[in-house]
Order: sequence, then structure tokens, then C-alpha cells
Amino acid sequence: MSIHEEIADDAAEVFREFGKPVEINDRTIMALVSEPTETVSLEAGGFVAEGNFTVKLLRSSLDAAPEIGATLLFAGQNFRIVRTANRPPHPILTLTVEPIE
Repeated sequence: MSIHEEIADDAAEVFREFGKPVEINDRTIMALVSEPTETVSLEAGGFVAEGNFTVKLLRSSLDAAPEIGATLLFAGQNFRIVRTANRPPHPILTLTVEPIE
């Protein structure tokens, strides 16, 4: 068994035990969801709050890695994918998402 297969097996167990349901492409997937972070920046007209968080899931749970700009549903709210960490053959995809206003 390769190191990537071992990581995938261990991650699948962690996702089953501690994961939260996330819906991507009409498919519900158990994923690890980080705590949201919020930053404030000064822009024309005042301060603007921005927030994001990461969603980690098994590559094998999707047919293909989602593209930047795609959406997902978590806890009844829609989020847009703004960054991905997609490193084949590593079995885990990491998506950075932001709320859709």
C-alpha cells in the first residue's frame, strides 16, 4: 500500500467520524470544515469585512476537482470557491471558500 493510499484510508475514517456534510455538484460529502476567519480592510467608502474558511475533502469523493468560482452548500448557506489546493496524487483537496452575498 502506498503512502497516499494509507493517507486516504486514514482520512476517510476521520471524515466519517468528525466530518460535516457539504453539498458540491448535487452530491453530499463529509468534509472537515475550519472555523471561519474574518478580516477587515479599508477601501473607498470605509471598512469592508471579508471572511473565508477551508473545506478539506477526499479527492475520491468527487469525479473531478471543483473549479474556482464553483459553489458549495454548507449549513444551509452558499459559498463560492476562491482558492484550491489540488496536488495529485495527494488524496485530500483543500478548498478556500467565501460566503456569497
